[in-house]
Amino acid sequence: MQNNIYIWQKYYSKMRNDSNINDIYKFLEHSETQSLFDLISKKREEMSLSNLQMSKILDIDKSTFDRLLKKIEDGDSSSIDFFTILKICNLFGIEIQEISEIYASSLKPESIGELEQARKANYIINQFDLKGLKDAGFIESITDFKQIEKRIVDFFRLDSIFQFNSEIGMALFSRTKANSQDKMREFWVRSAFYQFEKINNSNDYNRETLLAIVPKIRPYTRFEEKGFLTVLQALYNAGVTVIVQSYLSKTQVRGATLAAKNKPCIVITDFNKSYATLWFALLHELYHVLYDFEELKTWKYHLTGENDIYLLREDDADYFAREMLLPKEKLDFVKHLINSPALVAEYAEKNKVHPSIIYSFYCYEEKKQNGKDFYGLYQKYFGKPDKTLQVVKTHPWDKESIYQEIEIVKKRLVTHN
Repeated sequence: MQNNIYIWQKYYSKMRNDSNINDIYKFLEHSETQSLFDLISKKREEMSLSNLQMSKILDIDKSTFDRLLKKIEDGDSSSIDFFTILKICNLFGIEIQEISEIYASSLKPESIGELEQARKANYIINQFDLKGLKDAGFIESITDFKQIEKRIVDFFRLDSIFQFNSEIGMALFSRTKANSQDKMREFWVRSAFYQFEKINNSNDYNRETLLAIVPKIRPYTRFEEKGFLTVLQALYNAGVTVIVQSYLSKTQVRGATLAAKNKPCIVITDFNKSYATLWFALLHELYHVLYDFEELKTWKYHLTGENDIYLLREDDADYFAREMLLPKEKLDFVKHLINSPALVAEYAEKNKVHPSIIYSFYCYEEKKQNGKDFYGLYQKYFGKPDKTLQVVKTHPWDKESIYQEIEIVKKRLVTHN
């Protein structure tokens, strides 16, 4: 029995903090001498029962019962089914809790290993949206749980699958916010937060520097290939880390602002596949950095595009983004030229802004003020984000490890500092 305990202590040495593992330790330490076979033998002698009598009472063929006892004596307790255990409990007047502890202590390591695989599968099913992860290309199968476990553990370099909650974004979902019911959204947020922690921007956040940078962003919208990256590098120097992370299905997140290691971090998605939307989302999140960061230190993160009860100034953030990119008076002036792409392009160049932003803002205003939906009519002018995304977008889901992507992003942000 002592040897069995030693095997399991070694087998689970890396997971001692897990409450369920502690329960197993209690089972194993329940008795150093008594096994399930010892218990049955003792009770049988106390009640003066023969093997034949016991087999009759338990409604088991005598030869089958003898083989069952032999296996239990050899430590193969997994051969006894739960209904038989219940009958033994009733026959000997034993509480189910007591015999369960003894039963667990009598199991062979390989049998406990099978139980552990089932527990891991339960954890994976409850923690992850397997179909969503498969659709994203992150996993290959939704039924091969050993492969799924290995993929997640290798990707985040965990010692155990059970470390996912404690190691990946624990600060986000521990006390201040309940775990999200949307598994894909939570996986997306945890992954982003983990990247920010490991990127670990060494620049101190300077709000005054950020205030000076924001009004200078607009001209960079005209450079589709490198403009966005240049702005991200400037923000990184000011202590604000920004990544563009792939959109995951089943989420409606357009952007997010987080506090990682007490520094502001922003995630932008390619949700709308629009060049103008990338810039709008960035400015929207920068508003939250400038005016909501103290709250974010408490609430840890804010998502744009989904309901969030902690930050209520979404209209202000939208207004801020529009004013920084194209003030309303300029939009009011150019909207009369909207059906002349050449004149819009000329006006955009004069005001140092990308034409797609004019069209995007025009459609937004018409929808909001007049209830007219012109998005389909002018969508072709919204601009494709392909050139920008090719330079700044992260692609963690197809990497063997998220650390590969972290190194790429960090090098990208600091190269020209």
